[in-house]
This record gives sequence, C-alpha cells and structure tokens, in this order.
Amino acid sequence: SLRASYWCFALAAAVAHADAGSFVRALQLLDKAAILGLPAANVQGLFDYVEYHSAASPSGRVYLQYGRVDDYRRNQNGECLVAEALSNPIAFPLRDVSEICRDSFEADFVSTSVPLVIRAFADSWPATRSWRNLDFWAMEYGHRLVPIELGDMKRGGMKESIMSFHTFVSSFLGPSTANGCWPLSKASATLSDDAKTRVAYMAQHPLFEQIPGLLNNVVPSPPLCGEPGPTHVNAWIGTGGTRTPLHFDSYDNLFVQLVGVKYVRIYGASETDKLYVIRKDDAQSSYGLQGNMSAVDCEIEDYDAHPRARDAKYVEALMFPGDCLYIPARAWHYVRSLTTSISVNFWF
Repeated sequence: SLRASYWCFALAAAVAHADAGSFVRALQLLDKAAILGLPAANVQGLFDYVEYHSAASPSGRVYLQYGRVDDYRRNQNGECLVAEALSNPIAFPLRDVSEICRDSFEADFVSTSVPLVIRAFADSWPATRSWRNLDFWAMEYGHRLVPIELGDMKRGGMKESIMSFHTFVSSFLGPSTANGCWPLSKASATLSDDAKTRVAYMAQHPLFEQIPGLLNNVVPSPPLCGEPGPTHVNAWIGTGGTRTPLHFDSYDNLFVQLVGVKYVRIYGASETDKLYVIRKDDAQSSYGLQGNMSAVDCEIEDYDAHPRARDAKYVEALMFPGDCLYIPARAWHYVRSLTTSISVNFWF
C-alpha cells in the first residue's frame, strides 16, 4: 500500500540521516511515519537511539519561556470559570466521589453503565505538575512532530496539520494560556487569525506509543481498568475552546483530566432516539461515517431542526486537574475545554 511504502521510505531516510549525524531530522521522519500508522513498537530500538542522540543536539532543544497553565484546582479558580467560560450554570450534576474501590466501581457503575466522577483521582501523578509548564513540552519535546487539528470539526472549519511541539506551544498553547478562560463564543469560532482565539487540538493521539518516556508521568494502567488493563491509551492536548462533538465510543472509558479544566456532558444510550444520529448515508464528509456521531450541536442547539433533543436528559460536570470521569461504552458525550488543557483517556 501507499502508506506502507511511505513507512519504508521514512525508515530508510531516517537511518541515512542518523548515519550522517542529522538526528533531529531522522526523528522527525520517524515521528511522521508513526503518525501515519507505523507501529512504533516495532522499531522502538531505532526510535530510542535517534531520540537519545537528538536530545544532545543543539537544534533539538528550545530555550524560551512560554509560561505555565494555572493550577485550576477545585474551589480555587472556579468562580472565574463559571462566570467567564460556562454557557450556563451546572444544572444536572454528575455523581461524584472522592474514592472508590475496584469491586464497587465494577458492580455499581460499570455493570450498570452509570457515569461517575472520581475527584482528585490523579492528584499524585507527576503530570498534574510538570505538564502545566509549557516549557517542559517546548524544551524536552519541541523537536518532535505531532498531529494537530485546527479549528472546529462540528462547524466545518477544521483542518489537519503535522507540526513540531515547539510550533504547537509557541503558536497555539502559549497564546491560549495567556487568554485564560475561554467562553463559548470563542470556542464556537472557526479558523481565526487572532493568536489568542486560535483553536488547536492534538486529539485522541497515541502519544505514549510515540514517546514512551511520557508514561513516567502517569499511571499507565489504572487499577480501575481491571485486568488485563486498558486496550488503548490516548493523549489530548489543546488550547482552550476545543470542542469534541456529541458522540459515543464502543469501549468503557476512564477519562483523566491532568492540566486545565473541561466541561463534559453525558447522555445515556437510552436517549439515542432524541439525538439525531448522523447515518452513514447522510454524512457529508468523514465526519459521521462511523454512525456514532450526533447532529445535535451541544450548547448551541438548534431545537427547530432537532426538536426531540429538547427532551433528551443528560448529566454534566466540570473536570479539574486530577479528576477522573468514567464514561460507559455507548454513552453519548460532549467535551469542551474551558482553558488550555491536557487529558489522557484509557479505553478498557
């Protein structure tokens, strides 16, 4: 296939660049191949060798300061978020707990498909501290390439790009962080020329397969996922204003918020007939082709076009750093970033 041919080209070119001492360029070739589907684990030794030498290269380091995302812990900056970023006060709160054992979690929530927020679940994870620092990403991984979505998928203004972490931080995450809290009006904009309102998202990316060293900052297999652990682990890094449209997944999901704050809304599978599922035959693009996307634009609903959605019942929550959300398989969910944000999800 064309993709496999590119993998072969990228591997050969990376080896040639590494042999010539161009380790940063070699690593970027490997990154792009991984983004395009090359199983990084199959060539992990080459990745490790090139990354080790690229880290020592002057062109592989960035020595600028991009600041830190505020530590939006509960009860610290909540008033700012509610006043400036929420479209409406939380009216139908998700059940939350401070801790739960695996047996109770399985019996009371997983087996009954009931969503749950576990507050402070990941407070001890190093990522809640080190990943707030944008310089961490720019200095340690600025030379690595990652896939970024620009704009808003739902409103037809999204395009995809592959860029370095340095560009992602300097052009998007830095200005977003200076912007503080993002109201819905900024989140619902399409592609923008204003640096402070440009929405960019590294969404659902297997970053830990690409950069395994980042696993040292999280718990790779939370006990709540059970045995044999998660089937997929994805990272989500973005500006304020990112919006994940209403959809469902086929896996149970532990969603862990690590940096910044997100608003999440969940509809049970029983509400499906009110949510105007985009059928494969009706999809205008790749959006909706899997049959798991809703035409309802949460927080900006058009009840004239979707009258049944007015009666759809949902629960909602603010997710602060360290909080964990259990999303049952096939439960509809919508997510909006109220600030610069980093999350990790575990499908199990």
